[in-house]
Amino acid sequence: MEANKTIFLEQIEDGLATKWLGRTIHFYDKVESTNLLAAELAQEDAPEGVVVLADQQLSGRGRGSRSWHSPAGVGIYCSVILRPQVEPEKGQLITLMAGVSIARAIERQSGLSPRVKWPNDVLINDKKVAGILLEARVSGARIGYAVIGFGINVNNGRGDLPEDIRVNASSLRMELKKTVDRGPLVIKIFSELEELYHNFQCGDLSVILEQWRHYSSTLGQRVRIWRKDKATEGLAVDLTENGGLLVRLAEGKQIVFHAGDIEHLKIL
Repeated sequence: MEANKTIFLEQIEDGLATKWLGRTIHFYDKVESTNLLAAELAQEDAPEGVVVLADQQLSGRGRGSRSWHSPAGVGIYCSVILRPQVEPEKGQLITLMAGVSIARAIERQSGLSPRVKWPNDVLINDKKVAGILLEARVSGARIGYAVIGFGINVNNGRGDLPEDIRVNASSLRMELKKTVDRGPLVIKIFSELEELYHNFQCGDLSVILEQWRHYSSTLGQRVRIWRKDKATEGLAVDLTENGGLLVRLAEGKQIVFHAGDIEHLKIL
């Protein structure tokens, strides 16, 4: 197991083709949460592109109060420090950008057909294989730093998934019916993320939005969105320029959602 961990990190360091993202990696056998450690580094002025990567998380976190099951040796548990210096309302685009980067990397490394579910999931065959958590610190009218964390079920078997999520979750290994090398996948994700982040920093948001629409499993779906125990149902029709989800209600009115828990409903 120890040798496998060393190979995992060496593969990434030897194969990395990015200019700045991932050039400093803090690798741990076991942590509470990569996002927590990355936020501490960001507060200590760690530069953009620094990565926290772990073989196992004891308290991996998802959106809200959810957890992300992070067993040793099978998944990718990673957080990246970014310093975008943009308005807080553009933060949602960072989450969408990460989802597209993961989807593109999975597609190009494995041949699978991943889809992104608004706002922060990556699915294969309608089952969740990856989740994204953005945590940002606002300084004045700008985002001072953003930590974009993601967990990916790579080589998890069915028994590695908590019983309560097995119906709706999967892994790359379960979908491909074979083991996936984690190192090359991390390398590809970093390359995709650096490329899209360059567009983001240059103000070319259309690339991110177009790519997200391309991979979307949400657009064109009837959805139910929960916000503070209130549910709204309608048809997901598009994204706004800041990454909000535009939903058309039955009576024709359109509402933009910037956050919320979402269910895809069957079209009647």
